[in-house]
Amino acid sequence: MHKTCAINIRPEDKDSIAYIIKIIKHLKNKGIQILLPDYQIIKDANLTEYIVAQDKFVSQPDIVISIGGDGTLLHTARLFAGTSSPIFGINKGRLGFLTEFMPDEALEYLNKIINEEYEKTERDMLELVHVRNNKEIAKISLLNDVAISRGTFSRPITIHLEIDDKFLNTFSGDGIIVSTSTGSTAYSLSAGGPIITPTIKGILLIMPICPHTLATRPLIIPGSSKLKVTIDSKFDNTIMTIDGHESINIAGNDKIYFSGTGKKAVLIAHPERNFYEILKEKFKWGGNAIT
Repeated sequence: MHKTCAINIRPEDKDSIAYIIKIIKHLKNKGIQILLPDYQIIKDANLTEYIVAQDKFVSQPDIVISIGGDGTLLHTARLFAGTSSPIFGINKGRLGFLTEFMPDEALEYLNKIINEEYEKTERDMLELVHVRNNKEIAKISLLNDVAISRGTFSRPITIHLEIDDKFLNTFSGDGIIVSTSTGSTAYSLSAGGPIITPTIKGILLIMPICPHTLATRPLIIPGSSKLKVTIDSKFDNTIMTIDGHESINIAGNDKIYFSGTGKKAVLIAHPERNFYEILKEKFKWGGNAIT
């Protein structure tokens, strides 16, 4: 039986406070210790007694509850990367691919989850290393994807690709997306990329964004490969966006190295709604064909 539970939300998500209070009451009745992040909205709600320091918030829970949309769960996955704490995603946004449980059913399933009566899935995480002038300036683990784009300029950027230290291609366009199988239903899908079952392990998806040649196509490579992306353009406002939320400025000649991390995000799976059911619901598959 799980004994300690961390609850994570967006720092500004005041709308979820009432729901958190309901969950806290439910967990306390089960004798579960509750950990909350040090956010001002938590303090304003008089829940200070549950706030713990960041290191304890990440290292101590047996289970993690993420309340919000897929973006909140992605942030939660990054926080708990490399731990064995399973994440229970409660969807307070639109229908998501990652937050599988709806608020009106979550408390019902929470009892089983506390008693460790659930299935879990492991999702591969991706690591990037950002290098400028031969110096490492950032090293980040993430669950979904990284998008390198041209910012506000209308001109294309030029991107140089190497795999395992061997030159692959140089192309011009709006940018590039590097994605895990989990991230195939995010930005890559909007850019015309394939849907990949997220439990498929050990792959990276390379998705050019609006390349200026039809010969440049999406590519799936082994996650054990080392992908090197060099920005040949000298624009000052090239942007690298991580999991759709964190943005980092990139300069010309910066190098980004991508590889699998070996770290996993452990997600609690919905017992009655799998990935394909979510696809059908989100894309309205299975209805009458439009002619």
